[in-house]
Amino acid sequence: MGWRKTVPALCLALGAAGALPEPATAQDWFTREACTTGEIRIWREVLSGADEAHYSAIAGEVPNSLGRFWKITAPGGQTSWLWGTYHVSERRLLALPQELREVLETADVVALEFNPQPDTRADIRRANDQAWMFISPGAPPDDRADFPPQILDHIALRLETYAWDPGYMSMMTDAGLFSLLLSDPCSDFTPFMPAQDYFIAQTGWLAGARITGLQEPWELGAELTAPERAAAARVALLLYGLYLGPDSARAGLRETGFALYLEGRIGLMDAWSDAWTGQVLGAARGREVVDLAESYLLVERNAIWMEKIRMLADQGNAVIAVGASHLPGDLGLVSMIRDAGYQVERVALPGEMP
Repeated sequence: MGWRKTVPALCLALGAAGALPEPATAQDWFTREACTTGEIRIWREVLSGADEAHYSAIAGEVPNSLGRFWKITAPGGQTSWLWGTYHVSERRLLALPQELREVLETADVVALEFNPQPDTRADIRRANDQAWMFISPGAPPDDRADFPPQILDHIALRLETYAWDPGYMSMMTDAGLFSLLLSDPCSDFTPFMPAQDYFIAQTGWLAGARITGLQEPWELGAELTAPERAAAARVALLLYGLYLGPDSARAGLRETGFALYLEGRIGLMDAWSDAWTGQVLGAARGREVVDLAESYLLVERNAIWMEKIRMLADQGNAVIAVGASHLPGDLGLVSMIRDAGYQVERVALPGEMP
């Protein structure tokens, strides 16, 4: 979910210092210049050869860590497709591979994580209801004293981008604040372009496909404000807040992340991203934060989606497009779909690692 894998790591010096940089007076490090993509390649200034080998070895232990495109064959022979997206509007990532474009041209249905096409006016009203974003009337304000002050500053500055008063923060739920951090800050400069997920939906819709989702948009708020997920919502907000600092705009980070994605090295991207969290928060706390956040953001949501995925796969001729980090692992979607009785085969694309 979200854009966080766009900035998978920061400089080692930052982690060694054990502290976050002081915030600027405005969140102006995500400038148009900083957000303009340079050469898409692995920049050794941000990912050394030794680190790449280290994270590659970690990824090698993760099932299905290579590949963005997967063919699903149902027991009855119906064929559908699973695509791992990157939630950004980068031009090169919107140049969809021919193999994906061909199936989008003939697909009956395209399913994103959240259903972008409401059926009724009631659905529209429910999707726009923001009550879940705020704490209950009469509840004490939440100053989030357990967060590093710099993280709170970064979140506040992100709210200012949306013309929200940061004074609202103490009156907002963790889920509500988290929902405001899901878009890539660099997409602020390309509001005319959709992120890759919506671009895929548009491509399929223009070719005649029905558009749906694995969840309804209001379910994120309902799930993350449930008492049993309070801890997951808390660390999810912390995790995304970590990535709003100025070092996330460092030259070469986005380009390297895009290069790894185009090579299909999803497991390496995840390992690199998770390692930076440990460098900033400490190894034990960083691992705790990532595991708890992803217990909902990835694992539980994968399980929630499976009922809809089974229905689509049994019908056949569906394209299912979700964040690429949902695919790898024993509890990733590729494994879950296989365990449900479907054949899932990687479709290696030009430019990807074999």
